[in-house]
Amino acid sequence: MGEILMGSRSGSNLEVFFGLFGILVSVILLIITIFLTPDYSPLKHTVSTLGDGAFKSLFSISFVIGGSSCIPFYIYLERELIDIKENIRRLATAVSIFTNVCVALVGIIRDESWDSFLAFHGFVAMVSFVGSSIYIVIYSILMYNTPKAGMYRGPAFKKYLAYFGFAIGATVVIFFLTFHPLIYIFQPLIEWILTLFIFSWIIITALQIISSKFFSFKDTGIYFKRSQFPEALELFERALKVLENVKMSETPITETLKENIEYLKKTLEKKPSKLNGN
Repeated sequence: MGEILMGSRSGSNLEVFFGLFGILVSVILLIITIFLTPDYSPLKHTVSTLGDGAFKSLFSISFVIGGSSCIPFYIYLERELIDIKENIRRLATAVSIFTNVCVALVGIIRDESWDSFLAFHGFVAMVSFVGSSIYIVIYSILMYNTPKAGMYRGPAFKKYLAYFGFAIGATVVIFFLTFHPLIYIFQPLIEWILTLFIFSWIIITALQIISSKFFSFKDTGIYFKRSQFPEALELFERALKVLENVKMSETPITETLKENIEYLKKTLEKKPSKLNGN
């Protein structure tokens, strides 16, 4: 008989909060930079043009924070998409880490007098757009297929999030089309739309993970959202009694049950009305 393991996920989503906070700060700084930069228009100017303006330091800080804060976020997301297409999941995470390193490097203030640096900036900027679109599409495919995966043990992501990810993939294709001279005039606008889509996808994904804080039995795939905490508490207490009756009160699974029960009781005491949906 295989060993049944149970884990508590009560304090394991700090990476998500870190990533969400970083992205929100990045978006806010980017918006401030747009309004402070004289004569700047997203309809006429690319994102990188902000790096040449009077407030290029804010632009730099925005991308450094955004790129670096997303790395632990995607490592966490990989752990959430467990037991589903392992190789594809790891590929998505590898692409996301490399891409977000490039996003952070976009924040290095440009020096137009150095041609090699302009080429470097162009490279990391392109990787940021293309790489983000690639890993978002891959993650979206995984999210879309989670209901069909019999061994999947992670949270259920909303289908619209997967569709949104596919839309980002379509947008990056349109972005490449704007390099044609006939429609090049639309490139700044499409670039900004793609940027906002990427930011939005990350924020929505982080919020869905945070809202689905749960406990799990590794081999049974039982998950409880916050609204189900009372049900989880009752189930865990029953399981603990069974283990104690068969003299297994000192086993690791019993200790984990006790930790989960204690956490649930504290949470229910703090916000009973919210957890009950009132």
